[in-house]
Amino acid sequence: MKVRVIQRSLDDHMPATLGAPPPTKRNLDPSQHPFGRQREYQRALTAAKMDRMFAKPFVASLEAHAEGVYSLARDPERLGVMASGGAEGEIKLWSLPTQSSLLTVKNAHKGIVRGISFCPPAHGASRRQLPTASTSHDDPDGAQDDANEDAADDDDRMLARLHGLPDTDDGSHVRGESKFLTCSVDKTVKLWSSAGQHNSSDSPPRPLQVYSGTHGFNGVDHHRREAMFATASDRVLIWDQSKTTPITTLSFANNLSARSANKRDEGYAAGEHLTSVKFHPSETSVLASTGSDRSLTLYDLRSGTATGQTIMRMRANGLSFNPLQASVLLIASEDHNLYTYDIRNMSSATQVFKGHVGAVMSADWSPTGREFVSGSYDRSVRIWKAGQGRARDTYHTKRMQRIWSTAFTLDTRFIVSGSDDGNLRIWKARASDKLGVSSTKELAKKQYRDTLRDKWQHVGEVGKIERQRMLPKAIHNATRLDRDMVDARKRKEENRQAHRPRNLPAELPTAERKRHIVVQKQ
Repeated sequence: MKVRVIQRSLDDHMPATLGAPPPTKRNLDPSQHPFGRQREYQRALTAAKMDRMFAKPFVASLEAHAEGVYSLARDPERLGVMASGGAEGEIKLWSLPTQSSLLTVKNAHKGIVRGISFCPPAHGASRRQLPTASTSHDDPDGAQDDANEDAADDDDRMLARLHGLPDTDDGSHVRGESKFLTCSVDKTVKLWSSAGQHNSSDSPPRPLQVYSGTHGFNGVDHHRREAMFATASDRVLIWDQSKTTPITTLSFANNLSARSANKRDEGYAAGEHLTSVKFHPSETSVLASTGSDRSLTLYDLRSGTATGQTIMRMRANGLSFNPLQASVLLIASEDHNLYTYDIRNMSSATQVFKGHVGAVMSADWSPTGREFVSGSYDRSVRIWKAGQGRARDTYHTKRMQRIWSTAFTLDTRFIVSGSDDGNLRIWKARASDKLGVSSTKELAKKQYRDTLRDKWQHVGEVGKIERQRMLPKAIHNATRLDRDMVDARKRKEENRQAHRPRNLPAELPTAERKRHIVVQKQ
């Protein structure tokens, strides 16, 4: 005979731990929740309104330079450290958590500092030696004490580096001395040490090495692993960090088998120059450059030649490789747009990003590779998602002038912009994020609200609130004028096709992703 008894577990009815709330009973039967979707939409609408209510993206303004901030770079080894270069030739090293300057070099260059790049950790740096087996057996207590002291020292150094504070240890046991490169239109590239922030002497810091060229430099980027870097002047120059002369010269003209004596026949015009250069972060033998002749060129160090060149209708002011997707290249263009390319096929852009009403001067990918930030002549900073053609958010202030440089921080929580008024501005990557410490309950509620907003972002009032942004009057009027001009061109093309001669075939419209490309060379 089978006897059934009533059996209940206290874990299903009592709190799991002391002070925890009791378990919540839920009936997931849809018939018991006839207005579930309506309630969820109302919660999504409330979440969208709360996101706009708490949207305060501006964090701080750093009075950096006497003139415009033309270059920015983040330290790949320290979380809160960034370097900036100004039009007056001054460079500064910043601690973003403390909003203070770690290193200032006045008159570092005799012209505009066009580029800054941090060097990777030195190769072959001495590592901390672990105690051997014989040492630990001879004096186990002493070995344990040394290990505890080393662990405490490592923790202190880690906290100091994360917050960009001075480190009493030189760091040679973990990595080489922190160095960075700067280039200027004064035809020099200089190698600096960030250890100058610890010097107590009043003498100004001096460069560790000076590299001289025949033309002004507009960009510099260090190789991710090797002790070499690339510069952009009249062509791409590859330098060894230990030598004062370039080891390789790269240009698209080197690919032509029959070169005439006159370089104008090869596409070189007098006064043309390269505006930027970047190494690929993962395919480190690949690099790209943009030029004032509206060219976008890819190079391969293994062959020592250019793999291809794309001529656009208007020139590109900056470029950035996606750190996670190896084939994605981002271009900031003079035609107010941004473009992403697949470097395996440069005949067409993969995505067009519209929204700026001025020339886009800089762009930088987030370390996650999912978002990027851009700065423009229209005095606004915009944040974009990788797969969306419209900006996720737009930041602006009354006193901020034209944006020359933008960069994400390593933790992707903040954005730094450098403008023509000489200030560095720190922004939140998410305008409504809380700066202080959040409890577990707050984080859970925020995650739930974000999920609701993502689910209902295209529906009704939620979509309207998510899309609508208050813009300055100048940007608003320019956007409306640009939209009217696009509509006028579209009507003109439709009328031209409708009234064409009958003996002529209809012309297929050019895709928006190919319209800005003039010719592609191999």
